[in-house]
Amino acid sequence: MCALAISSDIVATAALGRDGIIFLSASDLVIQHANEAALKMLDKVAIGLKSGTALKQFLALLSREAKFVDSDGVEAVRKALSEIGKKGEHDLPAFIVGETRISWRRIDGPSNLVVLMLRDITRSEAMTRTLNDHKFFIQHLIDVLPIPIYVKNLDGVINRCNTAFSELIGSKLDAVLGRKSSDVAPAKLDATMKAKEKPLLTKEGNISDEITFASLDGSEKAAIFAASTLKTPSGAIGGTIGSLIDITSLKKAEAEVAGAAARLTDILQKAPIGVGISDRETGKFLFFNQTFIELLGVEVESPAGADGAEPAEVSNKTPITDATDSILLSERYREKSLLEMDAMGELHDVELRIRPQGAKEARWLRTSLEPLPFEGREAVLWWVADITKQKMAARELQNKANNDELTGLANRARFMQKLNHCESVLRGTETPAAVFLLDLDGFKQVNDTLGHAAGDWVLVETARRLVRVARRADEVARLGGDEFTLVFVNKGKAAEMAKMADEILKSLAEPYVWEGKVCPIGASIGISVFDGGFCDMSEQLRRADKAMYQAKLAGKGQYALYDVEKDVDLIEE
Repeated sequence: MCALAISSDIVATAALGRDGIIFLSASDLVIQHANEAALKMLDKVAIGLKSGTALKQFLALLSREAKFVDSDGVEAVRKALSEIGKKGEHDLPAFIVGETRISWRRIDGPSNLVVLMLRDITRSEAMTRTLNDHKFFIQHLIDVLPIPIYVKNLDGVINRCNTAFSELIGSKLDAVLGRKSSDVAPAKLDATMKAKEKPLLTKEGNISDEITFASLDGSEKAAIFAASTLKTPSGAIGGTIGSLIDITSLKKAEAEVAGAAARLTDILQKAPIGVGISDRETGKFLFFNQTFIELLGVEVESPAGADGAEPAEVSNKTPITDATDSILLSERYREKSLLEMDAMGELHDVELRIRPQGAKEARWLRTSLEPLPFEGREAVLWWVADITKQKMAARELQNKANNDELTGLANRARFMQKLNHCESVLRGTETPAAVFLLDLDGFKQVNDTLGHAAGDWVLVETARRLVRVARRADEVARLGGDEFTLVFVNKGKAAEMAKMADEILKSLAEPYVWEGKVCPIGASIGISVFDGGFCDMSEQLRRADKAMYQAKLAGKGQYALYDVEKDVDLIEE
């Protein structure tokens, strides 16, 4: 009559049980063992569950401390004792201990034992209420969600769904609930759903896919179909829960956008301005039109001919599939340009001078940069225009404004600008400088006897000789008529400038032969040598003019250095 009458494996098994278990000896109904769950459940009367206690003593204690649900304590205890004494399974009067509501029953046990199984129905009832509330919440959630949702059991019966689902398949809610999906859903949709749900009915999982189907009214629909395994409270697979998100309108919109993009791409391909799109991070071009390819000197890789023959020529151009924005910008200037683009939102009218591979001459381009999302990545949109002709025209205008049209030398305006620049550089220094003023001797006679064509040729030839012999000059200019001038900065003092004048006279003394006729040409040169301490360049030009006048008076064909003592104007002052 003690716990030792029960084997250790039975005791161990009872210890693992969630329900309360009390073992009685069948012969005299004496308590042999009570597991931990029973002791905890019957906390207020647990003292009566000690091994060796007669069942009657325990029931007497229970009648005082517990409240029986269907009858008073004495009657309930008498009934319980009677039922426990019988063989087989019998339900016993339920009771409440403290706040715990307990149901129990008698069962024939192993090894000539009687087993009393106790269950805390307070917790079970609470769980049942929670489950019902949970089911109500889920149903309410399904009803209010705009997404079409359904719940199906293993037989394909739709137990729950919302109005959005019934409307999607073209039926009313009442006509869908409680019916198999094959009876209410379009045939193609039902077949697709069953095929995708099949693995979810044998193994827990989920799926998501894009499907198309014809609704009951015949219209073609597209949807995102998602489903998951639905499990019962016991953990067994009980069906599926799924949703169908109608994306028909989205698909139409995508098609329209794709069509618009195709039309836009076609327009861009034919645009007279270059258009390219490069990846922001790598700089690799993702899109380009034909004009862009031609402007940048790149080419599209074309496959070998249908007969497999190799191209007749191998191009030295960079294939556009390998091209990056480095063909437009250096790495340093690229970073600077992208930062400026980010700061201003876009970057306009950036002028670039590039020489495409294989091109004989450089080309001027004007480009604009704009940030652009493209194919799910950050990109840069390039607008590129060829401004080479405009640049050349502007340069031509600049040349006409600054250069002598006949000889190509600097004209008076450009020479005076040069003198002003020299003056600002030289002022306050001891740097030596000199201004030459040269006048052709015999030029008027050539014009009068041989004509203006000969005179023009003489001027051009003189310019050529001056540039050749006075290559160290900082500027060589034609002031007008047959008058030329040169300026030297830091090329020596009076002795070096006198030697330069000799070389110029020697060069100009060589015969001028025009169309077989010798032109009697010579030159007179006036030179003003000074340093930065006195660099009023207008004054130096006047002094060079004075010196040239002295050279002509001395017999022409020679040079003269300005001498302040011979300056009549200064002497008179």
